[in-house]
Amino acid sequence: MRNGILVLAIIFALLTLGCNKANKNNNSLSESELLTTDDVISPEAVSTRASASPDYNATVPGIDPKVIKSANVSIEVSDYLNSRQKVDSIVQKYKGYITNEAFQETETQKSNSITIRVPAKSLNLLLSDIAAIAKRVDYQNIYTQDVTDEYIDVSTRLKNKLQVEKTYRRHLREATNIEDILRIENKLAEIRTEIESAQGRLKYINNQVSLSTVSLYLYQKLEYKYIPEKLPGFWQRVKEGFYWGWRGLLWFAVLLVKLWPLWLLSAIGYFLYKGIKSWLKNRKKKNKKNKKLQKKTKDQSEFQEQ
Repeated sequence: MRNGILVLAIIFALLTLGCNKANKNNNSLSESELLTTDDVISPEAVSTRASASPDYNATVPGIDPKVIKSANVSIEVSDYLNSRQKVDSIVQKYKGYITNEAFQETETQKSNSITIRVPAKSLNLLLSDIAAIAKRVDYQNIYTQDVTDEYIDVSTRLKNKLQVEKTYRRHLREATNIEDILRIENKLAEIRTEIESAQGRLKYINNQVSLSTVSLYLYQKLEYKYIPEKLPGFWQRVKEGFYWGWRGLLWFAVLLVKLWPLWLLSAIGYFLYKGIKSWLKNRKKKNKKNKKLQKKTKDQSEFQEQ
């Protein structure tokens, strides 16, 4: 009886351990499947499903048209200084500011290229006031660029990325495997970079839409006055002649000093030439003297034989 009870207890314990292992395996599999769903591994899946959803447009709030305005203006003025001060007053009047300017003055005109940033709603008023101070308006061109589609696209992508980020953070809280945690954190870093990029682009578009850019070319024509060149007098030319002649002599002397190796080699060559020439001359005289002596000796020998 005791043996039967012991066997039943062992069988019950084995069954209990088997069930626990099966439950653990099932739990691990479900977590693995959870970490490999499209919502976590593929952020684009959320964007695709959101775009395909009938209520997708409802997630994007009403957006006013986003239009970037800019203008190029060239005006001629009668008094540059006075007109330049008026331009500053006009810019301040409409709460704008100057970002860049390049002044230039020649014999024929004074000019300045000025870049102005002004609230878009005040663009036309500012252009009207600038035209009022002009002697003549050469041209005034206004350009518009509709970026509404881009703004909506970036806004939508930003919302989707934020939703995906929430999904990743939820799975990060539920994850227990170190490998899964590291993988989710890497994905979160990538998504955060994309979110910040989209936010920066939206900020830039809003700035360009809210402020218009005016490129103003302001100039005043000047009467050209011919000023004859003043030529130096006779004595001034003589003085300059002595001066430049003396400088030329000094430069020539310096050049001769710089060529001292050439002079040294020339001197050595000259002395070698003179030495060799003298040696050859002496040798020639000696040979001639020896020939005369031999001839005289030969003559004396013949005379004694006779």
